[in-house]
Amino acid sequence: MKNAIPVEILLVAAALPLFAGCKSPPPTNVAPQVATADNVNLGQPTQPPPDNQKDVIPVCPGPRTLWYFIPGHWDWRGQWVWVPGHWRTRPHPGDIWLPGKWVPQGNAYVWQKGHWRSGAPADEESNER
Repeated sequence: MKNAIPVEILLVAAALPLFAGCKSPPPTNVAPQVATADNVNLGQPTQPPPDNQKDVIPVCPGPRTLWYFIPGHWDWRGQWVWVPGHWRTRPHPGDIWLPGKWVPQGNAYVWQKGHWRSGAPADEESNER
């Protein structure tokens, strides 16, 4: 008895190279980040971000004294895009994350990056996930 490869498998295998170059072109509708005279980027949002979405928080990958869940936030990429939260190791046990936020500046909104704050004991933190 011969071991024959089904025709369907051969057809799929033959078609795979046709899809090797398939990918979406980069977006062309994103505004460039060009500074204007009043120091507002043309690509910056002029409306506040939508309300935050609720993150689905996965199981902590290690001890809570070493790991902290950084919540998701909205990012401006020519339109509002939700960036999901993620676990990150703390710089030092007990450090907490102060999340970034969008703040109005002139006629636009600018992103203030989040940062770590040290000194808070791990059991007093607000990140009880």
